[in-house]
Amino acid sequence: MNRRFTTRAGLALASALTLTLALLQPSAAQEGPEMEAMKANCGGDYLRLCAGMKPGGPEVKACFKRNRPNLSPACSQAIATYERSRGRSSDDADE
Repeated sequence: MNRRFTTRAGLALASALTLTLALLQPSAAQEGPEMEAMKANCGGDYLRLCAGMKPGGPEVKACFKRNRPNLSPACSQAIATYERSRGRSSDDADE
């Protein structure tokens, strides 16, 4: 496997985790199957839509909020499942 691809994939995974933590309430930042699903499914969305932004920063949160209709189905579903598991709606995540 190409080293550059491996590094980029690792960055995408780390960025997805940081992004999801920024999107969610700090107290909800616990590992679990829903968080794992977001890490697995949202890294590509970060690279495609928000790659020029500092991972975890407010710009990334705004980018995901702005691009919510453009997220991949898998990422959108992972976020919705996480929010439901925490008793939050998609509208709550936008605030």
